[in-house]
Amino acid sequence: MADDHLDATYSLPWAKQMEDPALVTAYLKVFTVIGAVAIMIYGLNRIFCRLKAKDQGFGPNNLRAIGIVLFLPVLLILALLTDFKTETLAAMIGTIAGYVLSDSKPE
Repeated sequence: MADDHLDATYSLPWAKQMEDPALVTAYLKVFTVIGAVAIMIYGLNRIFCRLKAKDQGFGPNNLRAIGIVLFLPVLLILALLTDFKTETLAAMIGTIAGYVLSDSKPE
């Protein structure tokens, strides 16, 4: 009886392919990249809608927000799709932290 259930599961054309770990990893990478790009587009849309609602132009803080919205998903994509070492990714994250925490006021 239990074998009938398993046979029904494998009757789906894609079910047998999902046993390959490399294929599952590839699908996860594709979906993650699509999600990161969607987050970039949504973030840019929110920033530009906010600027339009406030009737503002671009300033240092707005450019910083745009940089963060673009740079973080790109960093996620690079971490997934390239063979960067951990030290390289840590340096990039440190760059983001320094950029976010820096003061943009002229002295």
